[in-house]
Amino acid sequence: MRLLHEGVHSERPPHDRLADPFPADHAAGSALWNGLPEAAFTMPGTSTACPYLEQFFTAPVSQTENTPETASVPAPVYLCGSATSSMDVARALAAHGQLPVWGSVLALSQRSGRGQLGRNWVSPEGNVYAALRLPQSHPFTGTAAAPAVGGLIAEALTHMGFDVHMKWPNDLLRREEQEEGPGWCKVGGILLEERPLPPHRETPAENLLVAGIGLNLVSSPPAALMRAQRAVPAGLLSSATKSNVSPLSVAGLWMRLVSRIFFCYVEEIDAKGKNAWRSLAERHLAFLGQTVLLTDGPDEQERHTGILEGLDDFGGLRLRNRKGTNSFLSGSLRLDRPPMQP
Repeated sequence: MRLLHEGVHSERPPHDRLADPFPADHAAGSALWNGLPEAAFTMPGTSTACPYLEQFFTAPVSQTENTPETASVPAPVYLCGSATSSMDVARALAAHGQLPVWGSVLALSQRSGRGQLGRNWVSPEGNVYAALRLPQSHPFTGTAAAPAVGGLIAEALTHMGFDVHMKWPNDLLRREEQEEGPGWCKVGGILLEERPLPPHRETPAENLLVAGIGLNLVSSPPAALMRAQRAVPAGLLSSATKSNVSPLSVAGLWMRLVSRIFFCYVEEIDAKGKNAWRSLAERHLAFLGQTVLLTDGPDEQERHTGILEGLDDFGGLRLRNRKGTNSFLSGSLRLDRPPMQP
């Protein structure tokens, strides 16, 4: 784990501040660190464009309550203080050659967090605001990228004990009891961004693909701050745990999640062939087999109703009605009637 204790500035003039300074003592007392072993950061021997302090963990992943949890991650995890967004910090690190594939950034809070279609993502302290660098390989290089990432995250969270589903193409939901019966709430979201990176030293120019991942651990946006056309209300991830054990720390949960995402990618997608991502995503697809409404176009005036049959090979949503089955690559999805009993 690497702590960006001096903060981060943009790699481009006028070099705006992207993340505030985050001294080790502040980090150790923050919600990011709560529940982890005592902080013992050291300065690495090499100098970098974005200085950091480093700490290694040797303890195994904890599966029990009230025990610090750590995990083996495939690449460095950077912690930073309040930032414009974790995705901005990830881009700056990557531009300086400091963020390898599967490397990630976890921010204490965000000043300009963004969601789908440029919507503001409310980002107070205590929740997960992370950016994860993805490989430039199938299924992340085409239209299947969003549901593939959503399926990986839902699979990883499910393995960690959270009953989470993916709402196509990039929302994370859980079931909850509501006044009118069983329903759904949104506990997280995913945003993919791909941008070119300039050459760095001996490294040629390449594209940077980052997944921005937000998870509601201790707070969720009030209804007044959500758009009127939202498909489901907001909720907390901790309410989705099967064992009623809340996450002990933001960083601890994130480390376990990255570890599981990478394992699922290697075992469930990379090892099983080209379209293995589709089976994984459909395993966690919300509203599967139910009547749904898909809206698209200006002011969502284009409307399609049908039974949600699954996904196609390109990541499109397959809807069946009296005219047959059609695939759609864009749109906003919601149930067209109250959800059926699970």
